[in-house]
Amino acid sequence: MDILDKELQTIKIIVGDSITKENLLFVDSFISDKLCIFMPVGGNCGYAISPKHTHPSYMFVLAYDNETTVYVQEKKFETSSNTLFCLSPEVEHQEVQNHIPPKYCAIFIDKYFFEEQLRIYTEKSIFFDSLVVDLSRSKLDSLIKDFIVESLNQHLSKEILLSNISTLIAHEIIRNIVNYEIQKFNNSDNIIINEAIKFINTHYEREIVVDDLARLSKISKSHFTKLFSQNMRISPMEYLKEVRLQNAKKMLLSNKLSVTKVSQQCGFNSPSYFTKSFKERFFQTPKEYTSRVK
Repeated sequence: MDILDKELQTIKIIVGDSITKENLLFVDSFISDKLCIFMPVGGNCGYAISPKHTHPSYMFVLAYDNETTVYVQEKKFETSSNTLFCLSPEVEHQEVQNHIPPKYCAIFIDKYFFEEQLRIYTEKSIFFDSLVVDLSRSKLDSLIKDFIVESLNQHLSKEILLSNISTLIAHEIIRNIVNYEIQKFNNSDNIIINEAIKFINTHYEREIVVDDLARLSKISKSHFTKLFSQNMRISPMEYLKEVRLQNAKKMLLSNKLSVTKVSQQCGFNSPSYFTKSFKERFFQTPKEYTSRVK
């Protein structure tokens, strides 16, 4: 990925003043003022393998394989998949060049910005001397993807969003380091019903049974049916039928589709059942309805 001169200046501030474009020849780079992300592609980062180099910022390496070896002040460390390798500013280290291209994501966060976020969680200063943190329950990967997408965006919102995502990444890293316990979220009854209603209104043309809706809500069929009926004053299948009939009315108004076609596109098993259901609900057959609205 080609690096602009302006981007290189930001990289020098965060990664190190002696880094060059040539060092990043085999690296994808995603840059913001407070946080930079680097991912090797087909080879090592030239700066990473330079002996006893340091960074003015905090470095966090999310490993995707077990192939990367790093020496930190003469001590050898090997990465393992789905772990985060943490290093404080100005700590000498060196990545060992390997015959297999390394697969990791290196996150560099501005020293003062990171420490400002860290103080929200603890008043103690923490020195990361090759700390390794398990990320099996982390959403860091998702935030990294968001950062990469926005860094490639050319919209006026780019810098605002990158700043916000940088803050989220810093907090996600800190929370994993300090073992911050996030309160478990239990779906409220209202959210469960809203998700089911959204699914019905989006997929009403499909064959839908209560088991599908209960599985979506991650609760039992009987519990879901009771919950839905209490909240909506109608059963799930009655609500599905109502949605299908209301959409059928809209389609019939266009006068572009036959009754048979409308019944199929609204999820009814047969035109005769559709006609029967329509008449029960609106006191007229589909044909009578279309003739009256012409």
